[in-house]
Amino acid sequence: MKATGCRWLAMFALLPGGCLVSVLAAPVIPSFEASYSIERAIFDVGRIQLRFQLDPSGNYVYESVTEVAGFISWFRDERVEESSRGMMDASGIHPDHYRFERVGGKADKQVEVSFDWQSGRVKNLVDGQPWEMVVPEGTLDKLVVQLAMMRNLQNSLQVQHFRVADGGKLKDFRIHIRGRETLDVPAGHFETIKVEKTPEHGNRKTYLWLAPALGYLPVRIMRIESDGARYYSVLEHVSDSLLPR
Repeated sequence: MKATGCRWLAMFALLPGGCLVSVLAAPVIPSFEASYSIERAIFDVGRIQLRFQLDPSGNYVYESVTEVAGFISWFRDERVEESSRGMMDASGIHPDHYRFERVGGKADKQVEVSFDWQSGRVKNLVDGQPWEMVVPEGTLDKLVVQLAMMRNLQNSLQVQHFRVADGGKLKDFRIHIRGRETLDVPAGHFETIKVEKTPEHGNRKTYLWLAPALGYLPVRIMRIESDGARYYSVLEHVSDSLLPR
């Protein structure tokens, strides 16, 4: 079993994007932790650990650690770590620094992205190779867009337009609401909104089931690769800070 190259693990960590829609209010996402299992067919193939911290001044740290699990771990020890740091306020989310590191598998990879909002530029270092480009206000990194999507849905924004600085390009995505479903996952029973992420290019598809009771945190994610392979990520545990009160 394999996905494209050794990217099957990184693809669940967790969503690419960057928000263009202005935030209408200032929804509060409390500090939280969450864990997911990654499955293909009947097999458990990985784990994701999320950790979000927000201080009273609006400074945030968002971290994701993804590791192989189950029988896949007999063949390779792959681990992906991502982090985003920046400021979150009433006008939106403003990342300062993004970091990606993959170890194990067929190829290690390191990415550092720094946002200079005064000059409107992004500096990136990928495996020692630098690049720089101009980005518009509201551009996000690949990790923090999940939080931007949660905030937008809390403001009842039905169609979301996202941009992300990634790989020397400004990539464009749209999120469309596809309906409502009730799901049972290891973390519990949830009413959800199903959304589809539409990329600017490519034929991969991503569907997310977002729980309003958890501030629109995803409780299930389905990724369909270009070869038809399907991977699922389901919520196993979430900290009490996101649970209904």
